[in-house]
Amino acid sequence: MNELYFVKRERKSLRTLRIEFGECKDKYLLKLIDGEINLKGKSEFSPIESVYEDEQEMLKKVWETRKQLSEERWILKTKEESPQTTQTSFITLSHLWGPL
Repeated sequence: MNELYFVKRERKSLRTLRIEFGECKDKYLLKLIDGEINLKGKSEFSPIESVYEDEQEMLKKVWETRKQLSEERWILKTKEESPQTTQTSFITLSHLWGPL
């Protein structure tokens, strides 16, 4: 399953929306999970699930949802931008311009 994670700042909390989509038992599943992070902690509400027969139909819905969220000023976060996943970069110049 693929995942997109959106956040939107509100006065005293951070609203979250996780979109999970992919193939599941010869059908295509789309889940929308709404949540909130505030001073009391993190909470998620019941997911809204949609089942599609065609992959293109599901991907079209994902694209439309993503476009609507960006118009509403939601911010797309990736796992790389998450503060929990930090990794040191090991880039060497020897591969770009020859041996050092």
